[in-house]
Amino acid sequence: MTVKKLMLAALAGTALLATAPAFADNYRNGRHDYRGNHFQKRVVVVQQRVPYYAHRRVVVQRPVVVHRAAVVNRPVVVYRQHSSHEVLGGLILGAVIGAAIANHAGY
Repeated sequence: MTVKKLMLAALAGTALLATAPAFADNYRNGRHDYRGNHFQKRVVVVQQRVPYYAHRRVVVQRPVVVHRAAVVNRPVVVYRQHSSHEVLGGLILGAVIGAAIANHAGY
């Protein structure tokens, strides 16, 4: 029981540390830092440039490969009807293994 509590406490602490940046505050609500100094306003200069389009000539030489047609035999379809004993045996085996794991884990 204590191992389970420790694991949950570790998981909760990890989740809290992972979300810590979401709780951070940069103190810019009133446009001043934590010491009371005002930030400078940013000046943005945008220059419009004329786009330059250059014509590129691209030559691609690919080798030509010719193969003979291969003879393909039709595959043989193999179908097996599973008996109900195999399905029931797998079902029982899975239930036993699941019960053993759950019993060992303490559920």
